[in-house]
Amino acid sequence: MRMGQNAINSLAVIVLIMVILTGCGGDRRSDRDITAETSRIRIGMTAAPRSLDPRIATDVASARIQQLMYNSLVRLNRQSEIVPDLAESWTMKDDTTYRFALRRDVRFHDGSLLTANDVKATFDAVLSDSLASPRKAAYDKLESIAVIDDYTIEFTTTEPFAPFLVNMVMGILPAHQADIHDPAVAVLPIGTGPFQVAGRVRDDRITLTAFDDHFNGRPIPDMLEFRVIPDDTIRVMELEKGSIDFVQNDIPPDALERLHNHRDLTVTSAPGTSYFYLGFNFRLADHPTANREVRQALAMALDRNQIITHILGGLATKAVGVLPESHWAFDDTIDMIPFDPQQAGRLLDKAGYPLVNGSRFNLEFKVSQNRHSIRLAEVIQAQWGAVGVRVTLRSLEWGTFYEDIISGNFETFVMSWVGVTDPDIYHSLFHSDSAPPDGRNRGHYSNPDMDVLLDRARIEMDPDKRARDYRRVQQIAADDLPYISLWHTHNVAAMKTDLENFHFYPAGDLVSLSGVIWRQD
Repeated sequence: MRMGQNAINSLAVIVLIMVILTGCGGDRRSDRDITAETSRIRIGMTAAPRSLDPRIATDVASARIQQLMYNSLVRLNRQSEIVPDLAESWTMKDDTTYRFALRRDVRFHDGSLLTANDVKATFDAVLSDSLASPRKAAYDKLESIAVIDDYTIEFTTTEPFAPFLVNMVMGILPAHQADIHDPAVAVLPIGTGPFQVAGRVRDDRITLTAFDDHFNGRPIPDMLEFRVIPDDTIRVMELEKGSIDFVQNDIPPDALERLHNHRDLTVTSAPGTSYFYLGFNFRLADHPTANREVRQALAMALDRNQIITHILGGLATKAVGVLPESHWAFDDTIDMIPFDPQQAGRLLDKAGYPLVNGSRFNLEFKVSQNRHSIRLAEVIQAQWGAVGVRVTLRSLEWGTFYEDIISGNFETFVMSWVGVTDPDIYHSLFHSDSAPPDGRNRGHYSNPDMDVLLDRARIEMDPDKRARDYRRVQQIAADDLPYISLWHTHNVAAMKTDLENFHFYPAGDLVSLSGVIWRQD
């Protein structure tokens, strides 16, 4: 009996998964890997990735690793500009039709050549109901995807769609993994990126090895080993004693001075676009935070200057909204919410929550068990407590915390968005049609005026007119406060002094690890 190629691939995947999952806690390595220890880079991170499937995961840890395992039709460079990746070029036949010419030298990690069929299968799966991809809402304007030939694919939208190209930044899988919800993708995915999965110990580490046949050339490191170290103190100690080589952003600010003074480490930073915020659950219609004046009071009760200076080590900039000040659509007419606890008290009185026996109402506040997150939450708890809002902190293991947030099991929480590029992110965060699982409006916020503007801005191809609509979106968000904006953090990396050629990306991407080298003295 002859087996089809898909069956052979599936059998190979099953065998490899068994090898990984039945290992004795170690990583599967080839002979070449074993002899290449000098080019291994060990990266410390706070949390394990939720999934290695680029169509599914939206958490930071997953995104960082996926960027090294997959390529997209297009990518964002260090200036956040859209440049070719798997596509050599693209053209617009009209306002609704994009044609991509694919590279002809791209191989998947299993050795098969990438074709337009793989691209179509990946996007078809995202659009299907069976996959329940949180990215689905981003492609709701897609009318058709047509394979013209093996290396040409055409996307047609129902109407002009301004953020189309930036939404093409999504990893492509081979058709045999993409056309069904294959659980193997989460364990042993097949991409085209510079690195491939060599082994995984759940909630402990993921090992990636260099892909020799990558179309941009073999990456310099032989191996990247991502180690999950949830505790800030232990992560810093592991860096100091040399058990890990590199950490980006998962560094507690109170350890930075010590790391700066360490003779074997280099600490560097650059402005970033990661956005931190406080979110609310708008499905709790009778909850105090459903009242806009309460949300305004909570925002005024926060001393963000104090937090940035004493908790974040000054490595952040206060935010008025999701977009950073450097963004082309940023509205510079919006005033920063002042720290004014007296006015916060007056607003709470007006909203019907007077101070009775030192308390106005109780609020449950969820955070992850990361020590820095807990410390931040404790400061917020104290600042809100000063105006009479009694806060109950609940710190949860990352996986449980994340599940509670995406399922709507919360009153308020603190999290961040990374990779803020196109202002269409507002559609995913605040449009009433973007509730999970089709989007990321986790608080189920709904505002008809916001919806109209977000729908219109998506189909407006004139950048000036788009910016005008998004300025109004930002004004509504600043007034209605579906989020309380906190700050945009800087990117900070600590690494061995003999690691060279690392470059920051504004969104905190780690793709430049492909070119990092160990200095040879």
